[in-house]
Amino acid sequence: MGDEMEQRMPPKENTSMPVIVVQDGNKGELDSSSKVNDVVEPPSAGMIFNCIDELYEFYKTYGNQEGFPVFKKSTKNDKQGRLHFVTLSCGRGGKSRCKREKLVNPSLTMKIECNAKLNARVYDDGVVRVTSVFLEHNHELSPTRARYLPRRRSVGTSMKRRREKIDEAGVTVAKTLTSSAVECGGHESEPSLEKVCQNYIDNIDKRRKLCLGVGDAGVVCNYFNRMQEQNSNFYYSLDFNEDGHIRNIFWADERSRAAYKSFTDVVSFDTTYLTNKYDLPFVTFVGINHHGQPLLFGCGLVSGEDTETFVWLFKQWLACMSGNAPKAVITDQDMAIHKAIEIVFPEARHRWCLWQIMKKIHGKLSCHSNNEQVKATLMQAVYDSMSKEEFDFNWGQMIQKYSLQSNAWLSTLHDDRHRWVPVYVKDSFWAGMSTTLRSENVHEFFEGHVNSKTTLKQFVERYDKALKTKVEKELQEDLNSLNCYCPCVSHYNIEKQFQQAYTNNKFKEIQEEFKGKMFCYVHSMKEEDDFGVYEVIEDMVVENGLSNQKVCFTVYFKQAEFDVRCSCRLFEFQGILCRHIITLLTVKGVYLVPQKYILPRWRKDFRREHTKVKVSYNNWNSTPEMRRYDLISKKSAVFADFGCTSEDNTQIALDFIEQFRQKFNIADPLNVNGQPIFSVSGSCQPYQ
Repeated sequence: MGDEMEQRMPPKENTSMPVIVVQDGNKGELDSSSKVNDVVEPPSAGMIFNCIDELYEFYKTYGNQEGFPVFKKSTKNDKQGRLHFVTLSCGRGGKSRCKREKLVNPSLTMKIECNAKLNARVYDDGVVRVTSVFLEHNHELSPTRARYLPRRRSVGTSMKRRREKIDEAGVTVAKTLTSSAVECGGHESEPSLEKVCQNYIDNIDKRRKLCLGVGDAGVVCNYFNRMQEQNSNFYYSLDFNEDGHIRNIFWADERSRAAYKSFTDVVSFDTTYLTNKYDLPFVTFVGINHHGQPLLFGCGLVSGEDTETFVWLFKQWLACMSGNAPKAVITDQDMAIHKAIEIVFPEARHRWCLWQIMKKIHGKLSCHSNNEQVKATLMQAVYDSMSKEEFDFNWGQMIQKYSLQSNAWLSTLHDDRHRWVPVYVKDSFWAGMSTTLRSENVHEFFEGHVNSKTTLKQFVERYDKALKTKVEKELQEDLNSLNCYCPCVSHYNIEKQFQQAYTNNKFKEIQEEFKGKMFCYVHSMKEEDDFGVYEVIEDMVVENGLSNQKVCFTVYFKQAEFDVRCSCRLFEFQGILCRHIITLLTVKGVYLVPQKYILPRWRKDFRREHTKVKVSYNNWNSTPEMRRYDLISKKSAVFADFGCTSEDNTQIALDFIEQFRQKFNIADPLNVNGQPIFSVSGSCQPYQ
């Protein structure tokens, strides 16, 4: 009976010893990217661990701290084949064994019969108890050179991902290690050797291919074939490596291509399914329609997150969209994506997602003694600064107050502030994609249809269903905007003007500005001829509603041209007149605003070609308009067939179309530069 109890649990007198737990998600491997800041106590007899892997990680961590390598010296199983005893030893234990044929040119060895070791017993339930420990070594220990020990020559899981990401951006391993050494507190604490990292990266490059499960390639090809049978304008492209394996895939149906013709101003490149470690390596191109809803402009499956991959993907998307590049692009803060955009979309304004940056604050500043105060101060500088000068001043005050001059992450953010800080990006049009909160409309376009374990087969099956849901929501909002309206909250004709023109969702945003007008008043005026500069004071709530603050905004107004601008830049950023401009216009007795302040892209009657396109996921709602459009589109192909045969025939076809357009007073869909007729000026400079 006593022997049976001995097999089931450790001796009773030792159960009071503390259980040492190593926090690591990878059994048998302490992530070499993690820096051990706490001193590990020497092992002693009686220590208890939850499993053999925890004991091994603990002893390896101790060995790294003291400066000696650790190996599993021996194991012993019981009669049932279960692990019963284990010995962990210093890596310099044992004798050197040199083969006879290598006596003339022997290899280097580290074996010098060191007796330092640890013996442990494993019980039936997996619990491990240290039975004896020998701490004395017969050689010099070198903690400062621990990075060269065999244990440190591996590349841990998180370190692997980090090395891949930085290499994909084109940064050399040597530069990466220099940056990593700064973060770790010096090269002696840097977790991986340059040669080991470079070998790992080289192997990644050789074997990189799209991870497809059994039958996935067939499912994708069948889907593409089916789509092209239904509509010849379905576009897809495959990228192969040297071994003939698929590396990357891009596709876009006709509805996505047609939708982009109407909304080319802003595109969000969403890598949510890469950054959140989904099993599906999926990326999307997403825009915003006139209701503020997401529109899909294309999809991709990628094998890596390197610059080369993103360049290929962006070029395929650009070719799919007839070479019409977007005016503005929103992405995550990623070096590889940034370099690819500079190559493929050099003229586009590139902005980082503010939500993605702000969510990193807690982790990046967690080691600071005043991390909560730093976080609050940083967020106040980002969100509450009303000008670039004010932001730079507040940022400098924060750095000085909390001694953050050596924080590399904050330094990089400040250098790139023109890509993410609200006051630096509001001079461009972003279609209402918020600078302060995460835009749930854009991120995770397929949320609810894709989870972290969705396979490619499952995704293809759910893809049409997800898009059908989006189409249904857009059509429902179209119906609501045409048949229903939001009552005005004021008696001003300007509000009624927007009520009649804008979709309900966008009119509600205008109404918020009319509501906010009650907290604004014109403080001072400087007028000369038809030009004036006005100070509008807004009584704003700050500090979570505990107090009020009067904030001054400057409004510039050229009355002759009816050109009005505000320092808050809401119209430039979002295409919505702000409460400060509305306050001034009501004081000036303005009843209606010119059409240039009523953007076509927000109008309820905005004509969109993609709503007439017949695709697989909206056949259920084939309207008479769609059927007529489909018929006329097929018939009108005769113009293209005739016109493409020669320059003369091309001109004849274009002249005929132009006469038809002028006869029925139809707006030209393209201007002389081949761009859509609506646009928002990216400049908002104060008048001189």
